[in-house]
Amino acid sequence: MEIESIKTPKDILDYMNEHIKYGWIDINGDKHIRNMKNFRSLYRTSSIDEIIKSGLGTCIEQVYLMSNLLSKINIPNKMFCTRIFEGKDFNDMDAEEHMHCFVLYYLDNKVYHIEHPNWYKIGIYEYSSEEEAIKKINDYYIELSGGIPRPVTQFYEVKPNISFKEFNIYINSLDER
Repeated sequence: MEIESIKTPKDILDYMNEHIKYGWIDINGDKHIRNMKNFRSLYRTSSIDEIIKSGLGTCIEQVYLMSNLLSKINIPNKMFCTRIFEGKDFNDMDAEEHMHCFVLYYLDNKVYHIEHPNWYKIGIYEYSSEEEAIKKINDYYIELSGGIPRPVTQFYEVKPNISFKEFNIYINSLDER
């Protein structure tokens, strides 16, 4: 599946499966595949072109790419982030990251979740409403994090070359509106 051939959400998932791995390129240009070591200190977001060229993306980039591809085939969609809340003063660079981004799309009066970055849950899932989708997805991550509450926030863009902390501050700012 090539990007120019994408016509359906299934095509997007096929493209992601064939071309995109979970990973990131750090500020030194080193690639990290399924490895989060030094993520907080070395991570920077990638642009759509960088994701496609490198074949790497964290949940942040993968969701941004899938949202972009859904929009290109005229399918309405929204990006969301679930996380354990970290304020702007959080500075533990060795702490685990407890954030996951996901995309929902809307087709034929139904809501779908297309998941690729969580390699345990790759697929397309159907829901009867946006509320049901968000609750089920968030409940899964609440369980993974030992029952800690997690806010869910819709976001609208991923600026390239920002740190994990800067992305977190951006997500938090959307809650303050």
